[in-house]
Amino acid sequence: MTKRINLNDGFIPPLAEGAGGGFVEIQLDGPVARINLNRPERHNALVPELLSELNEALDEISAMDELLFVVLSGNGRSFCAGADLKWFSGAEERTLEQNAAQYKQLADVLLKLFQLPQVTIAAIRGNVFGGGIGLMSVCDFVLAEANSKFMFSEVKLGLLPATILPFVAKRLSIQNQRKWILTGNQFSASDAHSAGLVDVLLDDGQMELSLFKLLATFEFASPSAIKKAKHLINQVASGEIEVTNTTVTSTILAEALLSPDGQEGIRAFLEKRKPEWKK
Repeated sequence: MTKRINLNDGFIPPLAEGAGGGFVEIQLDGPVARINLNRPERHNALVPELLSELNEALDEISAMDELLFVVLSGNGRSFCAGADLKWFSGAEERTLEQNAAQYKQLADVLLKLFQLPQVTIAAIRGNVFGGGIGLMSVCDFVLAEANSKFMFSEVKLGLLPATILPFVAKRLSIQNQRKWILTGNQFSASDAHSAGLVDVLLDDGQMELSLFKLLATFEFASPSAIKKAKHLINQVASGEIEVTNTTVTSTILAEALLSPDGQEGIRAFLEKRKPEWKK
């Protein structure tokens, strides 16, 4: 079962590791939801049960309009060491279609996290291998401590990073994909930051302070506009909206202008006061 903890005091306090015994823990605090992967003894390696719980959590969180941020992290020493290889055992006894159906579970969870209406932040430390890189790549922001280590380990197992690559490719250049995916070599947090896989590189132990600073940068923005802007960015990135769709884009802008927050934002600017956004 997914464990949910409701806290009303303090600022996104860290989860108590191992609380509840589920593979995924959720903590709600004001506009912030924190999701922790909870298989610390296996470096949060992915198994169907964990993905099922994460999928359920994302469904619930996506429907909670009061939430604006989702912070994804992992209990223990690592963020996520990729797929648990025990999950792959017995593959030869299943048909191609049966195997594909199993591993589609990860692809679907990645897509759901990518499309989440809230602003998503991956808080990274320790090992981030294979599918773990997929989980962080779908997030809007990635914060990583300097001790983090990354590796696309698939080719060393005779496998391919097929389910994660469409999302990883939105962050990494083709040449960096070749350098790390084709060799399977480990690389550092500094390398990941230079390549664009990590947005903010932190000293070890500075994650909570850095999260606070990042969330504070959204202080004056309209929550509804943030969510709509994220959706628009994803539409453009996916090719759903292109440069030729001028009627679509002008209509989107007009709708935003006529929305309650659009009207309040313009009035507040003209009246030289802070806007009061709709809850």
